[in-house]
Amino acid sequence: MDKKVLVIEDEPIIAEMICILLETEGLKVISLADVRSARQKVQNGDVGLVLLDLTLKGENGLAMCEYIKGQDDLKHIPVLLVSANSDLEKIKTECGADDHIAKPFDLTDFMSKVRRYALN
Repeated sequence: MDKKVLVIEDEPIIAEMICILLETEGLKVISLADVRSARQKVQNGDVGLVLLDLTLKGENGLAMCEYIKGQDDLKHIPVLLVSANSDLEKIKTECGADDHIAKPFDLTDFMSKVRRYALN
C-alpha cells in the first residue's frame, strides 16, 4: 500500500499502540489527535485508510466520517470506526463508515479488518 493509514485517536497510549501494530505489518502510518488536522491530511490525497475514534476533543469522529463520505473526491477512502461505543453498528450505518472495530479489540480481528481495507 503506497498510501498511508490515518489513525485519528486522541488517547496517546491507544494511538501509539495502534501505530505500532500497523507499522509491524509494514504499513505507513500517520497519527493525529484532532479532526481539523485530519481533514487537511485526508485532502492531501495520500491517505488510503482511516481508523477513526468517535470520541475526540472538539469535533467528534462521527462528523469526520460524514465529511469523508460526503465528499465526491474522498468517499472512496475506507473508514473504520474504532470505538468503545456500544452503538457502533448503528453509528457506522448513520455516517457511512465501511466497518467498525470495538474497543477493547481482539488483535486478530483488528488486523484482519485493517488488512481487508488497507490492501484493496
